[in-house]
Amino acid sequence: MEHPNGCGPAWMSRLWLTRKLQRLLFNWFFEASCNKHDQGYQQGGDEIRRFECDWKFFQAMRRDTLRQRGILRLVCWVMAVTFFALVRVGGWRHFNYTGRSN
Repeated sequence: MEHPNGCGPAWMSRLWLTRKLQRLLFNWFFEASCNKHDQGYQQGGDEIRRFECDWKFFQAMRRDTLRQRGILRLVCWVMAVTFFALVRVGGWRHFNYTGRSN
């Protein structure tokens, strides 16, 4: 089982340069929410469980966003919506569907 890798694709955390880029672009604000989302994907389940995991991820990012002010709140909101859309579109490849051989 892989460990949570923060925000962004798992391959980014494997190389020094991409790990620094990941920290700069993704992990600076939503790292805890992303790690929790990774744990949910590792736990797995069915498609309903995947949607619940993604929705909780979005709600956690939304709460983080509401703590910010001004332009930073807008930047965080755009990132949260983008991350949610990305996991909904491509996350199925990384979700641990129970009862399915990989």
